[in-house]
Amino acid sequence: MSAESMSLAATDTHRDTVQADSLPIQRVELNAPLRWLAQGWSTLMKAPFVSLFYGSLCALAGFVALAMSRAMPGLTLKFLIVLLLLGPFLAAGLYVTARRHLAGERIGIRASLALYGQRRSSLALFGLLLMFVVAFWTLASVVVFAIKVTTLAPTSSGYVTLLGGGMDPLMMLFTLVSSALLGAAVFAASVIAVPLIVDRDAGPIAGVQASWRAVTMNPRPMLRWAGLILGLMLVGALTAFIGMVVIFPLLGYASWYAYRDLVGAAN
Repeated sequence: MSAESMSLAATDTHRDTVQADSLPIQRVELNAPLRWLAQGWSTLMKAPFVSLFYGSLCALAGFVALAMSRAMPGLTLKFLIVLLLLGPFLAAGLYVTARRHLAGERIGIRASLALYGQRRSSLALFGLLLMFVVAFWTLASVVVFAIKVTTLAPTSSGYVTLLGGGMDPLMMLFTLVSSALLGAAVFAASVIAVPLIVDRDAGPIAGVQASWRAVTMNPRPMLRWAGLILGLMLVGALTAFIGMVVIFPLLGYASWYAYRDLVGAAN
């Protein structure tokens, strides 16, 4: 076993059987999200190569979403929303990096990927949960469109508009409202879920329950944190995702510090 593998094993000695209702969720101050960003920036400066790696992956995913949206312009908003919703799952390697940085251990891309294998079951289940939510939302959009076409405007032009990438006002309104509700629900269910899985090998259900408790106990700080995340992600999107090279790892590291304040790390 290599020295790095031994270090990873030593770091991962605690595989807590996490009970969500017994986790000591802490209350945080209103300005805590700004402190998390400052701490995240500090970690980003200490781990530039890992940060560049994950930031570039996120930017690449954004470029792919843009390319797909050019082929189907009417689905642009959906592509961007799906990318936003999958952010916590994609940032798992950043949580590992922040965890190792605080423990004074070696930081690297290989080390950041190590816990993916050890946590693959819980991370995969959580990823499937997010995919199910997104699929349900997409299906609801299709149902609303079908109802509108067949009931409110039973013409073939509606289908041509959808296939050609056009966006009907009713569909736009539904997409915006449902996206806001979906985003709020996913944020409340995932704000500390993936860090908890990475740190304590928690199950996805325990992670979701702990996230909901953290949000309900800290509504104002969490609302501010959600606003900062959304605002920074929009900045990244408006720069054709080039800004995500920095913004994505910054938010990933900051999310780890949010988890530590809200729950406390196992190590």
